[in-house]
This record gives sequence, structure tokens and C-alpha cells, in this order.
Amino acid sequence: MEPDAEWGAVAAVAEADQGSLAPGEDQELSSLGGFFRTLSAVLFRPGEFFQNLGREGWAGPLAFALIVSSVGLLGALFWQLLVLAPAGETSGDLAKLLPFQGLGPGLLLAMMAASPVLVLANLGVGGICWWGSVALVGAGRDFTPAWRIFCYAQAGMVLGLIPFFGLLVAGIWVLALMYCGVKQVYGISTGGSLGALAIYLALQVLLALTLLLGLVGVMAGLGFLLLLG
Repeated sequence: MEPDAEWGAVAAVAEADQGSLAPGEDQELSSLGGFFRTLSAVLFRPGEFFQNLGREGWAGPLAFALIVSSVGLLGALFWQLLVLAPAGETSGDLAKLLPFQGLGPGLLLAMMAASPVLVLANLGVGGICWWGSVALVGAGRDFTPAWRIFCYAQAGMVLGLIPFFGLLVAGIWVLALMYCGVKQVYGISTGGSLGALAIYLALQVLLALTLLLGLVGVMAGLGFLLLLG
């Protein structure tokens, strides 16, 4: 084989590896088979998965994240509902340790019904925060690679199915996968990867405080209007 031909073959292989699809995006696999292969790869071989992950495509990662996050949230809500439903109210020491303490069965059922919408909103806000965090540490300004890392890292949300404390474990695992993803996809240092996570968490806390203060302001305004009335 001529040198040019050999070089062309090597370049073609390298280009294919650089743009590798996640199993769930492979058209040769069934949707269900691709989903479970992707889930298994992210959970059990995250380094290999993110190292070979391509940088193009946003719809497939979004669908994957929407499914696993909804399932995880539904699992966490179900286990809490299982504790609260018999008494109809928060009861016992176990209930005080659950993530949604203070919510009655009615509100839990409403959250279960609205879980896809809640998850979609969380993915949108979280994805933008993650993109900004990655850009701030100098990893890259393109939205799609950061979005793909964020969405596939949501595979950890499936651990929300673990009884009672699954949501806490899932949150930690999602952060670990995000760290692994940004480190492998962008090839940045450990410090840079941890910095992206720190910025992301800070933005999430800031948004939560802003939302809380806004809610308090609205409630105070409504109370003032009622007094005037």
C-alpha cells in the first residue's frame, strides 16, 4: 500500500473515532437497545464513553437525559409517597431525612404527574449553567459538546430508584460523571475540571437563592395588597 493510501486510512479511522456516536444515537441499534447500552456505558465505563464521545448532535442526548432523569425523580417521589401515604402527613424519623420533607401526598402526586416538565426545565437551566461553567475555565465556548456531556451525565439519575436516599446518591454520581465528561472530552486538567464543577454549583445556588428571594418578594407583595384591600 502506498504511503498516501496508508495515511488516508489512518486519518479516516481517526476522524471516525473523533465523531463517535453514543450507542443510543447509532441508527443500526434499536431505540431500546441503544438506550440501555448507552446507560450501561456511562454508568460503568464513563472514562471510555466520554473519551470516544463525538461533539455533534443535541436531540439524542436530550431524549436520553429526559428519560433517565424522569425515571429517577419518579422513583424518589414514589419512595417518599410510600412513607407518607399511610398517615397522610409527614411522620416518623425516616420522613425527616427524605429529600422532599414537608410535602404531603397530594403535592407529591402532582410533582409525579409534572415530572417530565420539571425535568425539562431543570435540564434547560442546568445545561446553560454548565455551558457557562465550561467556557469560564477555558475549555471551549461551543454549546453542543458541553450540552452532550451534561445530558449523558444525567445517567446517574437512575440511582434515584434506590429506596429513600437514591436522589442524594444520584446527585453525587451525576456530578462525578460531569467531572469525568469535561475532563475526557476537552482534555483539561483535574483542576480545570473541578473548577468547572465548582462554578456550576455556585451558579445553581445563586439561581436557587434568586428564585427563593423572588418568591418571598411576590408573597410579600400579595400580602401588602391584601392588607390594602
